[in-house]
Amino acid sequence: MTYEQRELLKASVDQVVEIETADGRHLAQVLFVFDEGETPDVFYLKGSVGADGSFTAEDGAGCSVLLSDIVGVYSSQP
Repeated sequence: MTYEQRELLKASVDQVVEIETADGRHLAQVLFVFDEGETPDVFYLKGSVGADGSFTAEDGAGCSVLLSDIVGVYSSQP
């Protein structure tokens, strides 16, 4: 991920972004970004946006991913 994408991720706590990893790209509501120490990571809820525009978390949607495993972060806004 680029420096700008890392900053977008850190600025997106409580917001929805698209996160891309080696497993694909998905919507995520960012809960916490830990960008320190030996294992910087992000905690988020994986989910989708419904017809009414609200974010809905998937069952068992809590995720933790190392920042080094993230390929890209993208705004979910058009």
